[in-house]
Amino acid sequence: MLTTIVTILPVFLIIAAGYGAAKLGVIGDGASRALNRYVIWLALPCLMFEVVATTDWHRLWNPTFVAVSVTGSLVVFVLGLIIGRMRGLSLQDMAVDGLNASYANTAYIGFPLLLLALGPESRPFVAIAATLTLVVIFASAVILIELARSHGRGISRALLFALIGVLKNPVLVSPLFGLIWWRSGIPLPRPAESFFSMLGGSASPAALAAIGMFLAERPILEAATNRFSIALTAIKLGIHPAITAYLAWHVFMLPPPVAITAIALAALPTGTGPFMIAEFYARDGKVTAGTVLVSTLLSVLTLAAILSLLRI
Repeated sequence: MLTTIVTILPVFLIIAAGYGAAKLGVIGDGASRALNRYVIWLALPCLMFEVVATTDWHRLWNPTFVAVSVTGSLVVFVLGLIIGRMRGLSLQDMAVDGLNASYANTAYIGFPLLLLALGPESRPFVAIAATLTLVVIFASAVILIELARSHGRGISRALLFALIGVLKNPVLVSPLFGLIWWRSGIPLPRPAESFFSMLGGSASPAALAAIGMFLAERPILEAATNRFSIALTAIKLGIHPAITAYLAWHVFMLPPPVAITAIALAALPTGTGPFMIAEFYARDGKVTAGTVLVSTLLSVLTLAAILSLLRI
């Protein structure tokens, strides 16, 4: 396990660097939001486009991997809804708790961590998982929230708003454009390939530093003692990978390398997407911020343990 910790430690050291920089005040106010916008609108879309446009999907596309990832995420999404129900929340806030339990930090932490642990062959699967997280999990939460806000005006309105919201996300649109380019069969011109590679290469360190800055803005002690944040963290870091492992090994019989990738992706901590949704819809974000914070801190140990059990 110590070897695994050493392998993945650089990912969490970059998060710690962002945290320290924010706490020491060496960066200006609003730097976290500005850096996050840089990742979402520039660096990460370039990385996603490059991965999708240059991958041999005839060889790597695996529908059973998609089935495992989607099924596992939806199961824990429902568990999050149940936690929200136990808290006596409205449907809108229950949907946020569903995200807290199931929204893996695939794009920000998944790319650099699995690159270190599994190698470059993991990148296409991370891109698939990141896209699925947006298309299925993120959209499911938005649909539930819009249904609750529509006051009986029908599911079609909720579906329309969810579709618009998802399609406006550059992290989703960029792999779709990458897929269109790959289908064209035209190789990326060398200047374009260098552009996407250089800009996309900055996505992982910038995203990790942004997470550290985000965590620095939240009180750790308050988050660590919130029982609902702890419960949602337990679902995300423990139950999510356990369900995915059962599906991967015993239901869909994935090949070992693909199964290990799916389990590792499910074991990632909660991303900042739920907090963004909570802010956008003016919901209470305390439990969400706590879940992101606690799951990220604890994932240093849980990810190392899971990767060690998988003998990575």
